[in-house]
Amino acid sequence: MTIRVVLGEDNVLVREGVRALLNSYDDIDVVGVAADAPTLLETAEEHLPDVVVTDIKMPPSFQLEGIDCAHTIRSMHPDTGVVVLSAHDDEAYALALLGGGHSGLAYLLKDRIAQGDELARAIREVHAGGSAVDPLIAERLAGRTDTGEDERQILDMMAKGLGYEEMAQVLGTTQESVDRRVTELFGRMADGASSGNTRAVDELKRLHAAVVTRSTEATNLKEYIPSQVAEAVAGGLVTQQELDVTVLFSDIRGFSTIAERLSAREVTDVVGKHLGAMAEIIAQHGGTIDKFQGDAVMAIFGAPVALTDHAERALRCAIDMQLRQTELNEEGWGAEVPRLDVGIGLNTGPVIAGAVGGGGRLEYTVIGDAVNVAQRLQSEAAGGEIVAAASTVAAAPGVACESIGPRVVKGREEPVEVFRVVLRS
Repeated sequence: MTIRVVLGEDNVLVREGVRALLNSYDDIDVVGVAADAPTLLETAEEHLPDVVVTDIKMPPSFQLEGIDCAHTIRSMHPDTGVVVLSAHDDEAYALALLGGGHSGLAYLLKDRIAQGDELARAIREVHAGGSAVDPLIAERLAGRTDTGEDERQILDMMAKGLGYEEMAQVLGTTQESVDRRVTELFGRMADGASSGNTRAVDELKRLHAAVVTRSTEATNLKEYIPSQVAEAVAGGLVTQQELDVTVLFSDIRGFSTIAERLSAREVTDVVGKHLGAMAEIIAQHGGTIDKFQGDAVMAIFGAPVALTDHAERALRCAIDMQLRQTELNEEGWGAEVPRLDVGIGLNTGPVIAGAVGGGGRLEYTVIGDAVNVAQRLQSEAAGGEIVAAASTVAAAPGVACESIGPRVVKGREEPVEVFRVVLRS
C-alpha cells in the first residue's frame, strides 16, 4: 500500500528536498505541496491524503500554523494523520500538538530528517493511527518529576523510537490500548501545563502569537527575509521611495544541463551550498538579498538601508563571490559536478524601493530600468566574469575595471557602456 502525502513547507529548497526524500521510498508518494497554511488546508481537502507533513510555522504569520492545521485536518478528516516538523526542542510545543485528545499525530524535530528513516517512520506511524513524539522530547518528558512510573515507561519507549506495534509487544497489550494510554498521557500533561504545573500551553500560544515587541518581530522575520528588510518591516519603514542603488545579479552557467544528471536531493544540496556561500558574502558587504530564483541571486546595495558607497560595496562583493566560488570548486561538488562557474552583472541607477504586491501578499523589492539592465548584463558575463555598467564603475573608481565597449541589451534602444571587473589573483 502506498501512503499518499501532502507536504506543507514555505522554504522551496527544504520543500523540494523533503519531497525528493519521501518519493525515494517505495511506499510513500507526495501527491501535493503547499507553501502556506491556507493552501495546505485547501490541498489536503483536494487530495484527501493519508498523511500531511507540515512545518510548524508557515505564512501568513509564521506562528503555530502547523499545529493549528494539524488539529483542523484531524477534526475534518479523522483518517488523515499529521506529522509536524519543528525546529523547537521545547516539550511545550509538542504538548500543544499532542495534548488536545487526538491520536494520529507526530511531533518531529527537523534535525531528524537527515537521520535515517525517522521521518518515514513517523509517517507510517500516524498512517496506522498512532502518535509519535521526537525521542529528545520524549526523554525530557520522561524525566519530569510529575511523571508516574507507568507514564515514564511509555515515554522511555517513545524516546527509543518504538512505535505502537513494538510498544504493544513490550507491554503485552494491544495497539489500541497503547494509543489510548498515549493520548491520555499527553492530554493529562497538557492539562497540567494549563493549570500551571509546567509552562502553560495556552500562554505559550498567546506569547508566540503576540510577537509584539519590534525586536522580537525583527528576530523572527530574519529567519525568512533579509535582516535589513526585517528591521524595516518591524519599524514600519516599508513605504515606497525613490533611491539610487546598485543591483547585482549572479547565476550559475549551464546549471540546467548539470542538473539533468542529478537527483532532486543532489540538486537541492548543490544549490543550497552555493546560495548559502553567496548569501554570506553579500551580507558581509552590506547587501540585501532580494530573491533567489533557482540557482540565481538578486541582491541590492543601498536599500532599504541607504549606503553612499553602494557601488563600490557591490563590486567588491562580486569579486569576493567569484573568489568564494573558486574555493567551492576546489573543495569539490561530487563526481557528477566537476565545477560550477558563475556570471555576475551589476548596474547602478534610480529605482522605486518598497513593498510591492497585492491580494494579501506583499514583497519588499526594487523596480526600475536599473534592475532590468543589471539582469541583462548578468547574461553578458561568462563563467567566472563580472561585468558592470559604466554608472557602477564611475561611482567606484577604486575598483579596477577594463572597458569591453558598448553592448545592446534586450529591452533597450540605447547601448550600454560595459566594463569587465579585473579579478585579483
